[in-house]
Amino acid sequence: MSGRPRDTSIDDRVLRATRELLVEVGWDDLSVRLVAARAGVGRASVNRRWPSKAELVLHAILGETPDMAPFSGTDLAGWIDWVVRGSHELFSRADLKEAVPGLLLALRDNDDLRSALWRGFSGPAVELFAAQGYGSQADARAALTMAAGAALFMTTVAVDDDSAVLQDRLVALLCAALGA
Repeated sequence: MSGRPRDTSIDDRVLRATRELLVEVGWDDLSVRLVAARAGVGRASVNRRWPSKAELVLHAILGETPDMAPFSGTDLAGWIDWVVRGSHELFSRADLKEAVPGLLLALRDNDDLRSALWRGFSGPAVELFAAQGYGSQADARAALTMAAGAALFMTTVAVDDDSAVLQDRLVALLCAALGA
C-alpha cells in the first residue's frame, strides 16, 4: 500500500527558509516553528525530515551530498587548491557564519551527528584522493582538516589576515607537504 507521494518542493522551501532565517535571526532565535512558518509548511513536515534543529541547519548549509564538480579532471595540486578555497568559500557564507557557534555546541553533545557530518563532509573527497593515487586516506583527511580548520579560523578569528595571499600560502604549503 503506497501513500501520498512526497512533495519534494517542501524540502527546497524549508532549506531555503532555514538559510534565510539563519542570516536574519541567527542560530539562537532560529526555530523549527519559525522555519515552517516561513516555508509555508507544517512543523510536522519539517520534523519528519529533520529530527533536530542541528540536522536541519547542517542539511540547509551543506546540502545532502558534497559538490564534487570542482574536483573533476584535476590533479593533486588542483585537489588541494579546491580543498583550501572551497573550505574558505563555505566558511565565508553568511548563513554558515551564523550557524557555526550553535552547531559546534550541538555537535559537541551528539556523537552520531558529528560522525555523520565528518563522513559526509570528508568521505567523497577522501575517496577521490585515494582513487586518483594521490596518497593515503590519512593524508587526505589531514589536508581536509587543515584546510577546513584554517578556513574557520581565518573567517572567524584572523579576519584581518583573511586574504587570497594567505590562501595561496596554504595551498603551497599543503602542495609541498603532499608532494604536488
